[in-house]
Amino acid sequence: KLEADATQATAKSRATPRTSRSSKSGAAHSYGLSEQERNEDEKKYAWRLVNNYTHWDIDGLLNFAKPATTAGQEAAAQNVDLISDAMERLLAKKRLPNGSSLDRRLLLRFSAGVGEWMKVGSSLPSEKPLYKHFSNFALFVAQCLKSVDADNNPHIARLVLPAERTDYKPDDSNDSRRIDVGLAMRDIGDSVKLVSLNSYADMLCIAEAKKSRVLDKDALAQLFLYSVNIYMRQPNRRYVWGLTICADEVYACLMLNDGFFVSPAMRISELAGRKMLISWLVRWSMCPEDRLGYDPTMHRVFNQSDVDVGGSDNDDVDNIKYMIDCYDDKSKKTVKYVTKRTITSADDMLGRHTRCFVATRCSDSDTESSEAEVVIKDAWPPAKYPPLKDPRNEIKLLRKIHTTFKKCTPDHIYPNMIAGGHVRLDQKDKSAIDTTDAIFNAAGVDRIDPPSDPGTTSAWNQQPLRAHRRIVMSPVGHSIKKVQNEAELIIVLVEAMQCYSSVLDQCGVLHRDISANNILVVRDGENKIPRGLLIDFDFAVEVNKHERSARPARSGTMPYMSIANILNLDTPRTALDDWESLLYVVSWLATVGITSSHRVSDAVLAEMPIKNWRT
Repeated sequence: KLEADATQATAKSRATPRTSRSSKSGAAHSYGLSEQERNEDEKKYAWRLVNNYTHWDIDGLLNFAKPATTAGQEAAAQNVDLISDAMERLLAKKRLPNGSSLDRRLLLRFSAGVGEWMKVGSSLPSEKPLYKHFSNFALFVAQCLKSVDADNNPHIARLVLPAERTDYKPDDSNDSRRIDVGLAMRDIGDSVKLVSLNSYADMLCIAEAKKSRVLDKDALAQLFLYSVNIYMRQPNRRYVWGLTICADEVYACLMLNDGFFVSPAMRISELAGRKMLISWLVRWSMCPEDRLGYDPTMHRVFNQSDVDVGGSDNDDVDNIKYMIDCYDDKSKKTVKYVTKRTITSADDMLGRHTRCFVATRCSDSDTESSEAEVVIKDAWPPAKYPPLKDPRNEIKLLRKIHTTFKKCTPDHIYPNMIAGGHVRLDQKDKSAIDTTDAIFNAAGVDRIDPPSDPGTTSAWNQQPLRAHRRIVMSPVGHSIKKVQNEAELIIVLVEAMQCYSSVLDQCGVLHRDISANNILVVRDGENKIPRGLLIDFDFAVEVNKHERSARPARSGTMPYMSIANILNLDTPRTALDDWESLLYVVSWLATVGITSSHRVSDAVLAEMPIKNWRT
């Protein structure tokens, strides 16, 4: 039923351009819903991802995790052959070759579990034995790689080890769901054993198990539900890997911003299937971290003890700190910042994966300086080629606003860009912009623009171009929920819309995304009158100062979109659409409550017609 409902819902959504967005966790559209209703909504969403964004049987998927150098790729192939040969010998109760660097006694601890997995067939009464079977397989591969590294193999970067807990709820989760198996990275010098892995913040990926081969789509839907927590808890993830285990078949899955790619089935009862799973685990152990989906320009530095497990609707998502390289396209310089707290996390498998941090500039010794706080926005918006000349470039628009208001300082506050640029990756002795193309090119695959007709079936490599952009700006604001009463709310909204009008009149920039999330409260002191800050020019476009309209295109955030945007009418978009969105912001806050202390209960809201406003 969930699959059918999702398919019917997505038939309508195919005609919806991806310029609109509806944030998920803790967002307006979840108010008034019971936990069960929220879970049902999220399950339907996961099935929509399975049915409409997933490409199956991608033969070249393993190339996305290949080592960066030819020598590394050759070493990986040799290691796969070595480990596969050792596994087959031990499964057949044969000895290892004379002079082998592998320790037969250590490997026998795990090979028996692999043998049991080979016998389960297409289904079994319960999925629980699969947790141990898969863990033994992963430990076998890790033990072989550790023995190979003892022979001074420089290409093995890490061990990939399963968690000691299975079927469990990670400590930093904000829902009640339980993952089956988590995988973690450990140093090559560590012991080969099940590891303590209690949080999404420390996971490489998730393996979701089902008791039957025919439940492959169910397993994938659950993998999507759980993997969004990795995006939320790891702001340095560009993309995420995952595995599904359906009886004796395993699938690897690559999850990008606009599509999900699934490998052919790896059947553990067959030699080719076992060897292919070995290949995945070996390459994850040997490839650079950026090919595991990590951002090489953002490094985790340390973890504080008081971790808040809120969603993107909270002011402070967590207290894990990161060192971030911020490159400015204009000055061609990179400045390092250290985050003080995360204020927005990526809470969706699709889209921009926007994260925002409060940070301070690093001193030469890479420690926090006494400089003023700034906000760093990190996102993957859609782009046109070449990204630096993209007319819908938030960096370009903010730079124009900064230049205009620097000449004539307005009475209102505005997002003052300190630095803005495209994230750059070091590749083969040169620097390249981090884009969807960079991800595909690293795998030797050419990305192709998708067809213009949303209803047209596309090939798996027909994916939209996205560019990884990072902006440093001030001042630092807080959620609009931080106002203390109705008077403060009016003050904040008035100043934010003064900024809106100035940006339109003086800079020729139409915002196109007025929402409760994009109007912030700024306070200079505890008892000072609040000020209103308009942010997020992701959807903004330059317009003619006289016509002041943009071509018809759906943009904005549910449930604040204008009627013309919701219905996707063939009429130009103007400032009236944004002012209409402001009315919906006020209506929504007046209904559900301005702050958490004024908040209408979900039970009361569930009886109101406005509950249906969320879709």
